[in-house]
Amino acid sequence: MDKAWNKETESEKICERIKRCFTNRWRTKYWVSVVYYEPEHGYNLFFNIQPRNAYSRSIPIARLANCEYYGLLDIITEVRQTYRFTLNYLNFPDDQIREMRRKFR
Repeated sequence: MDKAWNKETESEKICERIKRCFTNRWRTKYWVSVVYYEPEHGYNLFFNIQPRNAYSRSIPIARLANCEYYGLLDIITEVRQTYRFTLNYLNFPDDQIREMRRKFR
């Protein structure tokens, strides 16, 4: 499945989906998980919500199939200009995790 996309519209879609899910409730944790999916060489983004003393909820907000690593960094940079949520990285090589943690402090 070859899907044409560009980083500007994709980052706007991600921000719109986060805006729809974000309610800013008292004593609630919010974070974004970025997951590398190796068979498609793509990434999935999830918006996570965890009220105090309750289970967390994970909402899929984007699927970036056939996306390059540096394209992902550009998209995350644009999303971080709007929202400053904590980022959680899953299934990434150690050197890429270190690079992203340095870049998105």
